[in-house]
Amino acid sequence: MRWGRLATANYRGVPVPRTLGIVLMCAGTAWTAVCAVRGDEGPAAWGTLAGLGLVFAAGLIDDLVPVGPRGLRNHVRALLDGHMTTGILKVLVVTASAVIVVALQPPRPAWARLSGVVLVAASANLWNGLDVRPGRAAKAAVLPGLAFAVWGTSANMPAVVGVLIAAVAVLPLDLREVAMLGDGGANLLGFAAGLALYDLLPDGAIPVAALAAAGSNVLAETVTLSRVIESVPPLRWVDRIGRRVP
Repeated sequence: MRWGRLATANYRGVPVPRTLGIVLMCAGTAWTAVCAVRGDEGPAAWGTLAGLGLVFAAGLIDDLVPVGPRGLRNHVRALLDGHMTTGILKVLVVTASAVIVVALQPPRPAWARLSGVVLVAASANLWNGLDVRPGRAAKAAVLPGLAFAVWGTSANMPAVVGVLIAAVAVLPLDLREVAMLGDGGANLLGFAAGLALYDLLPDGAIPVAALAAAGSNVLAETVTLSRVIESVPPLRWVDRIGRRVP
């Protein structure tokens, strides 16, 4: 089956459709609908679903347009030169969505909310940077997903539950290079993981997590995450579990 612009060559040069994000978005929508039938939903639940949908749509647009600048730094340079890129549009959409969704969550100090916006937005971009090897981005969401499933306030964010569970379910497809997340799926998954962390962490830990997420983005723009992962044996071992040998 031909996937048109949704198909792209992966790191081994194998054409792979970027369709797993559609599965994740459908799962988040379905779980929100299930909670609505049970009467567990509220404004925060629907707002979370809307925010996730906007982030996915912005990433999907980035997947579908012709190849442009790569990396946040190059997108900023293009903007300074007077060129609006899909990457900058995505940053604006992700940031605005993070502001709205965090504002809909239970009250917290203003500084914790602001740090939460940074955490969620930076996580969305970080997971996009991880999606350069099969299964890497999905594996990174396993721990936040499990923690949120056990201790999270899922009534406020049922869509996050659906997305994170679906990420585990599609991991074998990602590892076998049958399909991949693409920008739409990776941004969506990172946004969901960031929301899960914001919900789970105490107020004092949110700025630390936000700083770590933002710092990882800086690292991705300079050293590259792949180089860091390859240089740390435990990370390299986890990264290669289930992956085909080039």
